[in-house]
Amino acid sequence: MVPSVGDLAPTFDAARDDGAPFALSDWHGSWVVLFFFPRSATTHCQMQARRFQALLPEFEKLGALVVGVSSDTAERQGTFRSVCRLDFPLVPDSELAVCRVYGVLEDAPVEEEPTPRARRETFLIAPDGRVARRWAPADPNSNAADVLAELRAMTA
Repeated sequence: MVPSVGDLAPTFDAARDDGAPFALSDWHGSWVVLFFFPRSATTHCQMQARRFQALLPEFEKLGALVVGVSSDTAERQGTFRSVCRLDFPLVPDSELAVCRVYGVLEDAPVEEEPTPRARRETFLIAPDGRVARRWAPADPNSNAADVLAELRAMTA
């Protein structure tokens, strides 16, 4: 079930692409931008991640953590990080646990892919741990700017 605005955001513990632990609960008290993307090797996913990277200093000024999640492996996420030169955490979810708890899995596998993948959706999680906003689907071209504008409005 997809969490709605006002719902408590599902917490999760996972390993980042570099193997370091990541627990969403560690960020309670801060804004969190949790963006899901289908596959790291695609043009639109790279564009979306690079736009978040370009605006990362603005998110950080507002006390927000940006986190990307896809159903890729840690190895693919690591390559994605290098190619896109990303400084924010990436959570590989090849077991689909995070995608399931957020309800963002495609209904069926995409052609020539053995497993379902994440839909492009973004959640803005407030410091109290509740979903403040959801973008579904998220536009990879404007998603980062849209989230930043909403975050600015909510923190003004």
